[in-house]
Amino acid sequence: MRFNLTKMKIFYFKKLYTLIFLLNIAFVCQSCLVSRCKRPQITGYIYDSISRKPIENCKVGENLTDTKGYFQLKELRYSEFTFIGYEAPPLMVNEGIIKDGYENKSIQLFNPFGGGIRKGAVHNCDTIFLKELQ
Repeated sequence: MRFNLTKMKIFYFKKLYTLIFLLNIAFVCQSCLVSRCKRPQITGYIYDSISRKPIENCKVGENLTDTKGYFQLKELRYSEFTFIGYEAPPLMVNEGIIKDGYENKSIQLFNPFGGGIRKGAVHNCDTIFLKELQ
């Protein structure tokens, strides 16, 4: 009887250690899939540099400005498999501003640790003035 009891204890300890090991692996793997920022939400206005009036239908990134010259680019994110302790990659954004009859400009953002920006981040460009071509 004593022999069977010892075997049972060893069997249950092995199962317990296996369960604890699997739970630790699951916890580590859960924190390996992270959401990274590809581009924060960008908002602002586009105006004519001389008349100071809003420019309608100006292409900013993939969107067009409204009648008040307002634009809003949605936040873009991606998922990345990483390990604990790894730094977020730098964030580099370059969105073109194009309107016929005006000089082209671009919105440029750089943040060395920007990929780790929280979800819902907003960058306000305020007012951008475009110069009319002669």
